[in-house]
Amino acid sequence: MVNENIKKMADLLRSGSTMLNMACPICNNPTFRNKNGIIFCPTCNRKVLIATSQNHSNERTEILHNKEPGTNNQNKQIEILSLLQDVLFEKLEMITDKLKNETHLQLIETYTKMLLNLLDLLNKISVKRDKL
Repeated sequence: MVNENIKKMADLLRSGSTMLNMACPICNNPTFRNKNGIIFCPTCNRKVLIATSQNHSNERTEILHNKEPGTNNQNKQIEILSLLQDVLFEKLEMITDKLKNETHLQLIETYTKMLLNLLDLLNKISVKRDKL
């Protein structure tokens, strides 16, 4: 599988796509921009959108689904999941900042458990959005 991904990426470079300096938030492989300006992950076969948080100036990547939602209910669910995902990313940043300077072992353990729970929730959101 790894060799297939490397060959696929090499073919993309030969065909004129540009490898970007950011990784896919799902599989952590390099993302590419094709000649039409679309950013995507060749490993996940998904488009990647660069989004900036309204509360933070740093950039974050968000995976978009290749599926087109067919109903308003699906759109609403995707919107809610996206909102929840944004909130969880903000909490990840907040806890990570607190963890950087923490020296108390019990608090470090608490923050670490919180981070693991948040990452688990983000993975579940991703799986749920894939099913929509």
